[in-house]
Amino acid sequence: MKLTNALQTLLFSTIILFGGTACDNENDERISSTGEVLIEGDQNSIEIPMTRTNWKVASVTYPDGGIMSDENGYPVQLEGMGTVRFHWGYIIRDKADALAIQLEDNFEGRERGMIINLSTSKGLYSERIVVRQKECTNFYRIESLVYHLEEGDGVQDIGTKPWGINWIDKSTDEEETRKISLYPYSNAYVTHDFECNASEPFQNWFFQEEKSYVDMPEDIVNGKIIFEKEKRLFTCRSIYHSELREVSFEKDLVTLKKNAYRADIYYKRLLVSYTLTLTRSGNDTKKVIRGKLLKEYPYDCSPIRHEVTDLTGDE
Repeated sequence: MKLTNALQTLLFSTIILFGGTACDNENDERISSTGEVLIEGDQNSIEIPMTRTNWKVASVTYPDGGIMSDENGYPVQLEGMGTVRFHWGYIIRDKADALAIQLEDNFEGRERGMIINLSTSKGLYSERIVVRQKECTNFYRIESLVYHLEEGDGVQDIGTKPWGINWIDKSTDEEETRKISLYPYSNAYVTHDFECNASEPFQNWFFQEEKSYVDMPEDIVNGKIIFEKEKRLFTCRSIYHSELREVSFEKDLVTLKKNAYRADIYYKRLLVSYTLTLTRSGNDTKKVIRGKLLKEYPYDCSPIRHEVTDLTGDE
């Protein structure tokens, strides 16, 4: 009887021993002891240590479950050493036992995040790391904007856009001809686009309450950049009235008739290189952006065509 009790005690102790060992093995299987990390909103990086070396980044998802893609449009994955670029940062593995994350400034106006899904090399075990980045509130200011000409820059004609207006004057009881002024450039707009390889419109990098005005190229003459008379509000993309807006042409108008006026507005495209240098308080590092300014604008119009027809019953 005593032998039986001793045997039961031994078996019970063995079960506890193996049970404890199973729990320890489960803990040992974790790839990283980090389950969630919060990163500051400005450009930042962090290195996450790993407890194992036989792991890979199986996928990266958004908090809502969407698949994150790399710069080439493929799902983010990383097996072995290497670097993967996605639209607001990098995932880097240059050590067997660590994963580095580099994030750009978060100017999206809210916290953003991603979920890095890890697994062992053979995919038998998986876990995830939640990465959150705060909103960035340390905005940039323009230190300088310099234009210059490179190969391929210049001005070229890009065609025409139609302009037209119909005019009926019933202010008199008899048909007569008088003079009127027409403004064909009144709705002929200028558009510009500061193109660059930034992952988001860099106007988001500026404090919205502060407005910066910059020189705007108007033309290129004999290899020299000519600027508009007025400085323009700096935005990535903009549309505004041409300086030709107030140019008018005098034409005849026949009363008690339908007067149709038509013309073609001629447009040019200007392409010029730029270097934009940005600074911000509390940081000596400057951000330098290089790209192309693409601007389209009206510069002339055809002679205005005038057609006179009788009024119909409903005119």
